[in-house]
Amino acid sequence: MKLKGNKSLLLFLFFSPLILNFIYNFFLVDKYHTNIQTEKLVGYFLSFLFSIFLYQTGKKIKEYLNLNFNGTGVVVFLLSFYIFDKLFLILLNNIDSKYSFVFVGVCWITFLIYKNYKDFISLSFFLLITFFSQRLFSNFFTITENEFLTSDEKFFWYPVSKMIYETNLYDALISNPLPSYGLLIAHVHATLNRLISFSENFLYLPAYKNVFYFLTLYFIFELSINQKAKIISSFIFSLIVFTSDWFTYLFFNSLLAESISSYFFGVLFLEISKNKYKINNVALLSLSFLYFSKQFISVFSLAIGFYYLYKTKTKLNKYLFMLFGILIDISNSLFLSTSITWRMYIDSFQSDAMTGEGGINFGNIQNIIFQFLIDRSMTYFIFVIFVLFLYLWNKSGIYEKDAISIIILNTLMVFLLYVFVWTNVEYESSYRYLLNIFHIILIFYASTVNNFLNLRK
Repeated sequence: MKLKGNKSLLLFLFFSPLILNFIYNFFLVDKYHTNIQTEKLVGYFLSFLFSIFLYQTGKKIKEYLNLNFNGTGVVVFLLSFYIFDKLFLILLNNIDSKYSFVFVGVCWITFLIYKNYKDFISLSFFLLITFFSQRLFSNFFTITENEFLTSDEKFFWYPVSKMIYETNLYDALISNPLPSYGLLIAHVHATLNRLISFSENFLYLPAYKNVFYFLTLYFIFELSINQKAKIISSFIFSLIVFTSDWFTYLFFNSLLAESISSYFFGVLFLEISKNKYKINNVALLSLSFLYFSKQFISVFSLAIGFYYLYKTKTKLNKYLFMLFGILIDISNSLFLSTSITWRMYIDSFQSDAMTGEGGINFGNIQNIIFQFLIDRSMTYFIFVIFVLFLYLWNKSGIYEKDAISIIILNTLMVFLLYVFVWTNVEYESSYRYLLNIFHIILIFYASTVNNFLNLRK
């Protein structure tokens, strides 16, 4: 048979160690087939129902706000609750967050009814199905979680998410242990909790984080690649999820920031990069508020926004949308004495530079590499992508240049920071920093699969 007819088979052959690893773990090592955890299955079932509601909501928002991807509508919807609280922080500092949640929710309901009341009815149906299913299963199974694998969750993400949910964003910004964090991720946790449970107190339900697994699958199927590439890409991605315990916990089963920040950034990058000559203002405004997410994502969000505006010679008024989040941050700092976001890190960098306490630690290069290699499934996944990329580059040239640039810059930033700045900091978290742009890696990976399948001899 010719190479062209065997390309799908070749891809499965390349990734076969992941398939064999899954089978080996499922039947021999962990023996999941004899010890299936019902609570986890229930969690994924609830998250699947919840993902349908979010996807359908995003689909309608995309249609009515002239966006290009359903995922962008999901991001705009979830971000809107945070943007409202952040924008009107000076008025909401003594008001319970549930009232601002209800207000934003009513605004969306009014908007949908105005556009087409049938949309409101269908979306309400999906949300109610999720809510009543959650209530039903909670009577028979433990679907909440109070034990965490990381200190970040136990001492930071859980307390601040709970504070936002049970009081408000202002109290969390003033009282949290790291006052320079923007708390976007914790706010999204609170929003997802309200949508799925409507509980009086904050409950961590893994189901509302599992939802990002399904949203990521939808994300892959919205990429501009052929159907076969979408199916293969989704299958291999799912193998990673089911074989890499730490990756799965990090992105889909914990309160850590990686899944939300990576998904939001990947979706908005896709929205803007694929339509750079006609950038939607809502997408641009949403991108500016990723300044309040994770450190590297903050930098990349601002850089990407300004880069595309400059590259396409957009009018100056567009730049205001990219500066909007920062301007709100400064305004709140002046009138409410909240900390400027990321000031803690800037002060730390300056202090290390002036005192020389940071030093240089080239040994961290080896430490970071060995730490990443612990996750063999992810390591092999990255290795295969890299080999395929080199082959395709030699055959047909470079592709997905912007995605590659972000991946390279993110990797360089991690190594440089651990060598020159975070020299005495634990390096176990480097794995998280390398993967905090995972949805950009997915774009590049899916394009690689697609280009390989379409490559002519």
